Amino acid sequence: MVLKDPDNAPKDLQQFHTKKHYNKKQVSHAAKANIADEVLQILSMVNDQDSVNEVVYTQDNSKPPSIICYTSEQIADIKTHLQADPSTVLSVDRTFNLGSVFVTNFVYKNKKVISKSTRDHPIFIGPVFFHWNGSMETYHTFFSHFQARILTEVQCFDVKLGSDDEGGLTVALDSVLSKPDRLLCTKHIKDNVTNYIKNKQPVTSSQRSQIMSDIFNVNGIETADDTKSYELCNSFPCFANYYEIRLKNRLFNYVNQPYRKYDSNRLWTNNNCESMNHRFKVALNWKPDQLPELLDKIYNVIQLHHTDLRRSKVGNGNYELFGYFKKHRIQHSKWHCLSQIEKEVLYRNKHN
Repeated sequence: MVLKDPDNAPKDLQQFHTKKHYNKKQVSHAAKANIADEVLQILSMVNDQDSVNEVVYTQDNSKPPSIICYTSEQIADIKTHLQADPSTVLSVDRTFNLGSVFVTNFVYKNKKVISKSTRDHPIFIGPVFFHWNGSMETYHTFFSHFQARILTEVQCFDVKLGSDDEGGLTVALDSVLSKPDRLLCTKHIKDNVTNYIKNKQPVTSSQRSQIMSDIFNVNGIETADDTKSYELCNSFPCFANYYEIRLKNRLFNYVNQPYRKYDSNRLWTNNNCESMNHRFKVALNWKPDQLPELLDKIYNVIQLHHTDLRRSKVGNGNYELFGYFKKHRIQHSKWHCLSQIEKEVLYRNKHN
């Protein structure tokens, strides 16, 4: 500043520090005011928006409240799938880069319909959680809410929950949801092991390939009995400590046992969540957004899915009825003769 304009520059360093301190105070006051306004705006959503079901605001929090969102239609559809289809896996994952807030949500394959374009069951969204950190306590709030609304009514059925190996999320799942089977994404486990042996193990590239083959190939440790793990540790003693402490329990409890229990034809991955994360970013045009706008855009994605589910009854939309549900197809002319109440009753009876 002195070099550029010596006549109008600060007279000394102290004047500069005083100005800097004053500016910080102004920014701090403005931030508090903005947060207070945002808190009020978010709290009002509980009454103004059907999808906002709970707002969580903790003591001494410098961030806006966290929000749990879903519609009654979403909850009803998830319950139907959990009760009717024992193979249903509810996947959960946290999405980054949608804005300053994290977005964690459940997804599942909707077996009532298939996509006209892909000929596969479409991925549907469950409850969505907008939050500001990844602590166990934060996830515990979300999963406790989820358990009270859904799992308490389907507890007599097998419920399978799948996720990545995120620390706070998985600890919260184990703490809140003790009965459901939990699966870990084998792709993420494989990526973590690859990164570890590549960067932290004194082994050759051929030895790395052998370790990965022993664990992840057909009839590897992921799907075989426990004798394979002894063979691996004996062959690669330098890898044994990492395997015993970090990897063994994860592979057997959350990959191997579910695979063997359900006689699966493939190992589980969290690809459905990854696909939905991509869908969210497309809806935002790949630009991070503020919380209210972000909530609206994700809600629009959810509404579109369920609107197309309704339209499939008369053959319209992006989906068509599948399997058992084909018998619920209604002629377009007949559907339009019904009142809105009759349509709603018929839709709920036929899809539950």
